[in-house]
Amino acid sequence: MATDQQTASQQGNVNPKHPNVIEIRVQTPRGLWSMDQPKDAPIRPQYPISTKIEQVIQDARTVFKFVEQDSKYTLLRGNEILEPQRTLASYKIEDGTLLVLSVQGGNA
Repeated sequence: MATDQQTASQQGNVNPKHPNVIEIRVQTPRGLWSMDQPKDAPIRPQYPISTKIEQVIQDARTVFKFVEQDSKYTLLRGNEILEPQRTLASYKIEDGTLLVLSVQGGNA
């Protein structure tokens, strides 16, 4: 009988090397943030599934130097707005998922 971890791995929605860690991609107005883009990124979008959405937003802001505090930053999956206090796991975000950082106002 397969464990939940083995089943999830077979379905391709987790990183087989680190079953509780996923690698995502984040599209921003300033470019794509991924495991290899931009080349000089100080951090990569690889997270434990327990990571809150707000941490992903903060890290994307750091990578692309979004400094405007008066702007509203939102992370979306398709048309779904992801709540900052929820975790990646609560949305069942899978390895390789593309999320979009929306920036309202400011100088994006």
